Amino acid sequence: MNNRIHFYAAVVLSILWTPLLWAQVENVRIDHPVYVFLKRMEVRGIIEQYNDAVLPLSRKEIAGFLQTVQRKTDRLTGAERGWLDDFLSEFQFDISGSLQGFNSVINQDQSGVTSGFREFFAEREKFLYAYSDSNLSFFANGLLNFDIRRITGDALGNKHSEYIQFGGKFRGTIYGKLGYYFEGTNAQFWGSRELLLRDPIIEQTHTVRVQDAQNFDMSEGYVRYDGEVVSAQVGIERLLWGNSYHEQLVLSQNPRPFPFIRGDLKYKALKYTFMHGWLIGTQGSIQFSLPADTSTKVYEPVAADKYIAAHRLEFSFPGLFDIGIQEMMIYSNRSVDLAYLTPIIVLESAQRARGERDNGLWAFDIQTHFTAGLEIHGTILFDDLHLSDFFKPRFYNKNAYQAGIFLADPLFVPNMSFMVEWTRIEPFVFAHDRSRDNNFATLGKILGASIGPNSELWFFRLDYLPLRNLSVSVRVTLVRHGDNVFDSQGNLVKNVGGSIDIGHRDIDPIDRVFLDGILIKTKRAQLFATYEVVNQIWLDGWYQYESAQNVALATSEKNHTYGTRLRLVL
Repeated sequence: MNNRIHFYAAVVLSILWTPLLWAQVENVRIDHPVYVFLKRMEVRGIIEQYNDAVLPLSRKEIAGFLQTVQRKTDRLTGAERGWLDDFLSEFQFDISGSLQGFNSVINQDQSGVTSGFREFFAEREKFLYAYSDSNLSFFANGLLNFDIRRITGDALGNKHSEYIQFGGKFRGTIYGKLGYYFEGTNAQFWGSRELLLRDPIIEQTHTVRVQDAQNFDMSEGYVRYDGEVVSAQVGIERLLWGNSYHEQLVLSQNPRPFPFIRGDLKYKALKYTFMHGWLIGTQGSIQFSLPADTSTKVYEPVAADKYIAAHRLEFSFPGLFDIGIQEMMIYSNRSVDLAYLTPIIVLESAQRARGERDNGLWAFDIQTHFTAGLEIHGTILFDDLHLSDFFKPRFYNKNAYQAGIFLADPLFVPNMSFMVEWTRIEPFVFAHDRSRDNNFATLGKILGASIGPNSELWFFRLDYLPLRNLSVSVRVTLVRHGDNVFDSQGNLVKNVGGSIDIGHRDIDPIDRVFLDGILIKTKRAQLFATYEVVNQIWLDGWYQYESAQNVALATSEKNHTYGTRLRLVL
């Protein structure tokens, strides 16, 4: 018996142990600027096999790409070398295992680490607490944001909002194999709640909608195991899935982060990803009375159990292209189905074997690397596929298309990137005809591109990185959407496939008409600028002009929104 125990213990230790004890396997958040930098490096041909169709990536992966760029600094501009030096400093421990030059407010005699607040404005990596030994690492930071914003125009008139957001995060790796991450924040706000609800990230929080509360909170956390070729993760973290410069067709930033389990296999040119997520379906309430007090009515909020399973298989051919195929399945109103927890299976076949109750989608994408400085990508998504009628305008041909071009240093202007992207989503895409909960959404928010079905979008983006600590981005979005027609009482008059909540009905025409219904045109121009005052202290500024035109009613709405934010990672 003792020999068996010793054997199992040895197996567990062999799995956890790695000679690269400083390898950090926790992920890098999707909003980190290193992704913008590495994307530019990929397009310029400086790095290869940068698999960014599913984000985030681990710190170990990011550190590896930065080392590759470091070996090719002769191909970088002065500003790019500055950005690289900044990222190499931030990922120093992930590369070398050294804490040299770090500052920790609380210091347990770590070699090369300064302590206290005297280095708060120094150009070095700062932590509330940083610790590392041969077994584990632990890094903790405080988070503090000050935000001021204002809107003028037709939507809200002249309104303003301010908030102070505070919180903390910690991360680390145990035995070089098991990573962990936690982040939690809470914000106290003043002014217009409606203005904050126009923010695509803040409006995802629950508490910002609670009328007797003046705060909103966010939290993410997970554990992740990295076994070199294979990795596994469980927790809550924002995911992006798909090739896009704006909003991915599969998973974008449109929904709030949801719990999931994830597994990845990466070997040479092949990468395979499995994910199963816990979503939230239709919300409602039930009324009941307590047996001891039948005069009191209690309303309990309820929501349908809902899930997503997704697989992606990707092949990368350096200097040529990356191709990917993925399938997704939405199911609801039952417990977790073991068939969809199987990491390697054809989801559509599993769905049929489970009674043909669920909503399956497929997507195929390609991303080119033929020419340094130019990238072209394309994606086609099938929400339903009938090959015999593929070129006919049938309602059940529910397809979405996306194509984009990335130019590095357009017109030979250094440190500049230009992106253009087109997205078209046919009527009835993401909706489901046989279930009120199997649409491609959670909490009523589309998982993919937010424009929804019966819509077309053009997106233009120009990024400029003139200095190590300054970035500027100009973005223009043009959207056309055909909405369903309702009468004055809110009753559906004409279903043109413009909503994820209403699938095709028997009384609706068999043929769809793109952009039929109430045509709404939206134009949006945005300017973003970020200046890093000193390491880990940023000043953001932004301006947005937005106009929405209802062509049928000949009405329009115009708004100007602008603001500034001070962000500190302590």
